[in-house]
Amino acid sequence: MSNFSNTSSCCQGTENVNISLAVAYGLLAITGSLGNLLVIYLVYSVRKLRNASNAFIVNVCAADLLVCAVWMPREAVLLSQPQGQAAAASAAAPRTFSGALLFLGLLVSLFSHSLIALNRFALITKVPAAYRNIYRRRNTAGMIASSWLLAALLLLPWFMLGQEPRRSGHCGCFLLPVLSSLPGGCSIRLSPYTACLTAASILTHTALLLYSYFKIFRKVQLSVKRVSVLNFHIIHNLSYPLARKDKRLRFYVSFVLCVFLLTTEPFLWVTLFGLFEPLPSLLYNVSWLLLSLLFVISPYLYTRKNEEFRKSLRSVIGTDFCRASAGVQPMIRVVSS
Repeated sequence: MSNFSNTSSCCQGTENVNISLAVAYGLLAITGSLGNLLVIYLVYSVRKLRNASNAFIVNVCAADLLVCAVWMPREAVLLSQPQGQAAAASAAAPRTFSGALLFLGLLVSLFSHSLIALNRFALITKVPAAYRNIYRRRNTAGMIASSWLLAALLLLPWFMLGQEPRRSGHCGCFLLPVLSSLPGGCSIRLSPYTACLTAASILTHTALLLYSYFKIFRKVQLSVKRVSVLNFHIIHNLSYPLARKDKRLRFYVSFVLCVFLLTTEPFLWVTLFGLFEPLPSLLYNVSWLLLSLLFVISPYLYTRKNEEFRKSLRSVIGTDFCRASAGVQPMIRVVSS
């Protein structure tokens, strides 16, 4: 795999960029690791949270944790070192392993977000008996295992097409396994297989999300029962007007879709453009950092309005700092498998 082979001319004048990226990776690693670990711990320790819907949330948190807790700290350390030390530390085998972990986490994270959207689609548009039949424990475990297996299979060509990095000098500017630099400057050209794989995954993920949430939105508008989209709750008795609830639901759906579009679409289009033309390093790094935010905010995105998670968090940490959020939702019944 011809990656990380930056020339010395590319390395000149990039120390400030490297330090900025190292700080960004450090902050993302700390916040992302804490958030994902907290959600995993809550689901593991609180029996009430162990259902099919939360199993998919744990899966996306595990994939994001692979990036935030393993890949990002290593990249932050390499970026903070002088160029010579960074070149010595970034041996071929460790970099290949690090890149594999990154892409495994990225692909599984995208697959898991799609599984969450499909789970919500089935929960809201199917009758409870059909939903429980689809998301039995064995089926749920199979879906989660398939996301990791498919990601691992997609990585096999990535290894088979690999090549040793050239020894003409290494630069810590762009320590991402999807690119190789062009001589004579800090523009980069993306690896065709990696770029196509990433773009196809993001496109598929976006299409599934748009379809699922559009169907959910239509179902909520036409149904007598009003559904809390983000919390996997079915609400039968509302203590406030339906129009007010509809506005909240539209806001929730719009919020989820906007988060995904803002974090994934810039990297998608930058990646597609990079298949044909060299990319400015700044443009690539900004789009990648936006995508990296998705690894950090996923726990907040899926649990911020979930009353059960808030109650469990208060019981685990023994504080009432979330008390201000309590009482937002009416009395609910949780559908679990």
